[in-house]
Amino acid sequence: MGRITRAALGLALAGLVALAVGGCSSTPKPGRGAGTWYVVQPGDTLWRVSQRFGVPVDTVKRVNQLGDARTLAIGQRLWVPRVEVGSAPPPARAALAASHGPHTLEQRETPDCGDAAREASLAFEWPVLGTTTSGFDAGRGDHRHDGIDIAAALGAPVHAAEAGKVVYAGDDLGAYGRAIVIKHVGSWATVYAHNDRNLVGEGDFVEKGDVIARVGQSGNASAPHLHFEIRRANVPRDPKRCLP
Repeated sequence: MGRITRAALGLALAGLVALAVGGCSSTPKPGRGAGTWYVVQPGDTLWRVSQRFGVPVDTVKRVNQLGDARTLAIGQRLWVPRVEVGSAPPPARAALAASHGPHTLEQRETPDCGDAAREASLAFEWPVLGTTTSGFDAGRGDHRHDGIDIAAALGAPVHAAEAGKVVYAGDDLGAYGRAIVIKHVGSWATVYAHNDRNLVGEGDFVEKGDVIARVGQSGNASAPHLHFEIRRANVPRDPKRCLP
């Protein structure tokens, strides 16, 4: 991946804010303990409800015994338990300002992806079916490789690795070509690059598994593949340590 400008990075991460939410040691029952009832409104998703109340999506699903996140009905009542909110990590912009060297999407990685994601009730899934052709931090000359490259057929569906809000969808990130950035809970984000087509726009909410793009070779790519990154507070993690 090539370097990009500070302005482009600021655009890509414009929607990233620190949203730390804590987990529960046990699952409360609907209508019992601290919490509130919520009536599903038009356009609601479990992600929107979780963000409104600061409660992990999986907690809302378990408490209400929801098997499918997409089965919400207008007027449906959901019990949303209150959870303890942990200390928020630095916002993405603050983390970026505190880093050293050129401002690019290539930043430092810390080896806690899987455990940290589970603490935020996140369970990332593979975004596309294919073969990994380049790993995290693979040799790329004078800079790191902040994600993994997954070779797949041109036009193959790219899926959201977790539920979240699209904070960037465009083609002005230089070597990334057509790219999408999805914001998840706890200042986590995923990046999907070299797309042939982006199927979602900025501000859209997506559920895990939704098709968000088609595999391509836009930007600095010699063959169709997906460049995929997982980040926390703009610090890249090795995706394979977060994926099943």
